[in-house]
Amino acid sequence: MQKADIVIRDGLLLTINREMDIIENGAVAICGNKIKALGTTEEITADFQAGKTIFAKGKIIMPGLINAHTHIPMTYFRGIADDLPLQTWLQDYIWPTESRFLNREFVYHAALHGAAEMIKNGITLFNDMYFLGKESARAATEAGIRGIIGEGLLDIPLAGHKNADEVIDYVKSARSEFAGSELIDFTIAPHAVYSCSSANLIKARKLAEEFDLLLHIHVSETEQEVLDAIQKFGKRPVHYLEDLGFLEQNVIFAHGIWVDEWEIRIMKKRSIAVAITTESHLKLASGFAPVRSYLENGVTVCLGTDGVSSNNNLDLLTEMDLTAKLHKAYNQDPTQLQAAQVVRMVTIDAARALHKDEFLGSLEPGKLADIILLDTNTLEAQPMYNPYSHLVYTLNSSAVSTVIINGSLVMEERKLLTVDEAELIGRAGDYRQMIRENLNL
Repeated sequence: MQKADIVIRDGLLLTINREMDIIENGAVAICGNKIKALGTTEEITADFQAGKTIFAKGKIIMPGLINAHTHIPMTYFRGIADDLPLQTWLQDYIWPTESRFLNREFVYHAALHGAAEMIKNGITLFNDMYFLGKESARAATEAGIRGIIGEGLLDIPLAGHKNADEVIDYVKSARSEFAGSELIDFTIAPHAVYSCSSANLIKARKLAEEFDLLLHIHVSETEQEVLDAIQKFGKRPVHYLEDLGFLEQNVIFAHGIWVDEWEIRIMKKRSIAVAITTESHLKLASGFAPVRSYLENGVTVCLGTDGVSSNNNLDLLTEMDLTAKLHKAYNQDPTQLQAAQVVRMVTIDAARALHKDEFLGSLEPGKLADIILLDTNTLEAQPMYNPYSHLVYTLNSSAVSTVIINGSLVMEERKLLTVDEAELIGRAGDYRQMIRENLNL
């Protein structure tokens, strides 16, 4: 009999593999940080002796959720300014607040809060864009969550960096410092075409090319952004980035709301994925992403929560629900975005978008053990006929009971194991008071 560090047994196993296999009374054997085997409970328990056994009767066992676009250190800005247009929200509230509070300690504490919150939401990997990314990496490591940390680049001096060259040096330093981490990757994240010069976009692309990094950028979030690009560059944002050579590297777009069919064709040609953040799109009245056209043209679509300051939560399950329903109504077609397809958008499709699908996004032998359990032993979750339907239309983050990341338990039966939740709540209150006093809120 083989030894396993953890065996999860007796659950409904959603593999999200190519065949979308579902195993009733399923089990997973974990050795170290990888999935060793999966099958029925009878098969796995006959072959493996478990160091720890997790009983999952009445629970869904599935890959961890992947949050493809976040600004995690903005967690302390939750509800600081609502019901405003994007540029007003940014220029009059968010950027002034950041100029006052953005420092290493703030980023670390806010990112730790956000990392813990994501774990409670069943998120095991996040793709971030912010500043002072070493602090976010420290926080993610402490919480035990997997992160792709994109260091934000803008034309203006920010977070102690005078220019793009200093941002690039910071990314190189961060990559070296966290080179041995099994959880953290670093990349560079130029903010947008309206906030980065062509010279700085090219510098970011060259860095990404040198180290084979993912480029993470906001694109066509608002109609005004597109109009401004046409006026300034004589072309729409995606055409502008294509002509710069920016799209020759691995790229993920955030938002991608106001793109036309020609831009979508460029995205397909360049294998560019897009992370849509439906809740923030609606809250900021930014518009409706052309998801149907993306999918018809073979563009990989994944989901993100955006920052808590513009979404107010990190619940990727509610993001799935809202996205599916919105695009059914928007296209006047109830067959759009069927439940299993939406589940793939936060698992294997998101892993593909982030170039992690060789290791993550599905439950298969040899892949990394990022696994979540969701409890359906509740009045509101019964009866269950189709688990994909439940994941998209019925359950929310409160159903997430247990989270394993890189083979380690980070939450069990809703109890966080790596951080003190009460301490995080208390510290958030302290920062709230500090921010209110300084900004006269």
